[in-house]
Amino acid sequence: MEIFTQSLTVQKEDIDANQHVNNIVYLQWMQAIAIEHSNQCGWDTKRYFEHQVTWVAKTHFINYRAPAYLNDQITMSTWVSKIKRCSCVRQYAFYNSQKQLITEAETLWVFINTQSQRTTPILKEVLDAFTSIDLTPKSLVEE
Repeated sequence: MEIFTQSLTVQKEDIDANQHVNNIVYLQWMQAIAIEHSNQCGWDTKRYFEHQVTWVAKTHFINYRAPAYLNDQITMSTWVSKIKRCSCVRQYAFYNSQKQLITEAETLWVFINTQSQRTTPILKEVLDAFTSIDLTPKSLVEE
């Protein structure tokens, strides 16, 4: 699976004192869609742990381009843009109902052995489940 997309409606609990989606909520959405994408590719948490491996976030970068507000319809997309021996870069794009890119982000995920808590090469079965694509958030709207 290349690009994984989900939609949501901004809820009251997502809103901060400035009356827009709180910055930390985007990080929560990023984690949730990454997990769901992995599940859809056949790799849920249980399967990773059966193989004594998991992903941990090393870095996040988030570029907030425009705010989102209560009841806004948000479309979230994610994809893996780079895969290395023990890590991958996952991209995220968030659009409002007018197809305006409101937030773009990326996470560097590191593959670790759950017993040693050290990096380990990504399993071939995991590599086979994910496709790496070079894509920018803006090009998603153009498709």
